[in-house]
Amino acid sequence: MAKKGLDIKTIQPVLRDVTKRNGWSLCVGAGTSVPALADWYTLVELLIKNNCSKNEIIDIDVYRKMDFSPEAMIQAVQNHMHLSDKDFIKLLSDEIYRPIRTALTAQEWDTFVKIHETEHLSCITKENWRTYSGIIDRMFATTSANLMAKVVIDAVHEGVGPRSILSFNVEAVFLTLLNYYYMLTGNSNKVLFDRIANSIHVQKHDRIPYFHCHGVIPINGYNARKGHLASDKLVLTEDNYLELANNSFSWQATSFIDNCMNRRVVFCGVSLTDANMRRWLSWIHANKMAEFKENGLNCKDATEHFWIRKKPNTIQEKIWLEESVAHLGVRLVWIDEWNQTGEVLKKMLGLL
Repeated sequence: MAKKGLDIKTIQPVLRDVTKRNGWSLCVGAGTSVPALADWYTLVELLIKNNCSKNEIIDIDVYRKMDFSPEAMIQAVQNHMHLSDKDFIKLLSDEIYRPIRTALTAQEWDTFVKIHETEHLSCITKENWRTYSGIIDRMFATTSANLMAKVVIDAVHEGVGPRSILSFNVEAVFLTLLNYYYMLTGNSNKVLFDRIANSIHVQKHDRIPYFHCHGVIPINGYNARKGHLASDKLVLTEDNYLELANNSFSWQATSFIDNCMNRRVVFCGVSLTDANMRRWLSWIHANKMAEFKENGLNCKDATEHFWIRKKPNTIQEKIWLEESVAHLGVRLVWIDEWNQTGEVLKKMLGLL
């Protein structure tokens, strides 16, 4: 039987002590950027609506009942449009960033792109940051990414910051928010987070590695800095996903497994239905349980990791969600609303 999920009202500082040992990591998914950016099913809906003729459009709820994954649905759009990978990435880029681009002025959009794409914060001016502050207020204020970014920077200054961040987003909104709040503390030109999108990146020992596990989709019209391109790391279509599934020693797999084996990981904005992620977590947990047994230690329900999730409507749903991740070494942390993500992370770190 799974350990009962923890609750925002009663949760203890479960991450405080681990900072003295191997520390903790944060793993974020696309849900942390909602509602500023579309979730995966909304993205599928927009791709079909904006790029198919009226007699070809399918209601997204009908499509979802066919039980295909979002990756399979996105792959279907590419198949239907007969687009090359390169051209389809351009189309995806337009759709993913459209909500932000259409809400901003041309000058604001240029500022957003500059901050989103930069590797060197020294090129970001005070005026750029002031403009970005307004963008946050209009676009990102209520996102989990924004709420958690504030807490992560507070935690860094308190000496309990994460040892790494794993991102399964295909954009860098959370990273830009982290840089913004770090800048507010008087570190406008110092780079705290080491943006890692491939295996050839040399990590700096005095920075927190930020792993783009599913790549970063480029913003059309802007070129990524040489040496940081990772188009082959994008995981958006089913082809991408299955290629990753067939490679046990991919850069994504080794990065994820290394972090989850050595640290406690807090998951937020992910559904934990991703088969690759579940496979990796299952391996790690099974290995740990086998080592407990081999060493004569009686441990039936070891949980190392935490999943922040909105509380479902019924007790039955809570029970079965908890049971569905127990064998992965994951314990639920229930919140009432998504605007509580920052508060619960603070409590987990003992910052409240």
